[in-house]
Amino acid sequence: MNITIALHCPNCQSTKIKKNGRKSSGKQNYLCKNCFRQFIGDHALTYKGCHSGLIKRILLMLVRGIGIRDISAIQEVSIRKVLSVPVNSHYAITPRKSYYETLEVDEFWTYVGNKSKKYRLIYAYERKGSEIVAYVWGKRDLKTAKRLREKLIKPGVSFGCICRG
Repeated sequence: MNITIALHCPNCQSTKIKKNGRKSSGKQNYLCKNCFRQFIGDHALTYKGCHSGLIKRILLMLVRGIGIRDISAIQEVSIRKVLSVPVNSHYAITPRKSYYETLEVDEFWTYVGNKSKKYRLIYAYERKGSEIVAYVWGKRDLKTAKRLREKLIKPGVSFGCICRG
């Protein structure tokens, strides 16, 4: 009994595909004759980073305070994938209130590749309402703190005090 699976190019959805050698991992490589994109036929079956719903799960875990490396291990994806979710997210946070008595500022950080390439997600959080009010990506310096403050002031948010969480 033979089972045939029609392959489609992930880029242009064409069925004009030919085999194009093997990857170093031993997986079959394919080439699309229309757009000349190379791809692995079972990539969507083996790599969990392209599954639907993953981005929502990563964002939920980040909001709940789970670390980047822990999310990577739990979801079985790379740290780079976890970091790319909030970076590439065009989600704009709109604060629920215009005044917060106290905001806590905290950060996630990790490094990718080597320890000199640190990535930091710095965010303002209200503990009572469990709400992230604003966030920025950057270094741990005054310039990034000012950018976070601007993101709070721009939509008209005022606050009594900010403390480090």
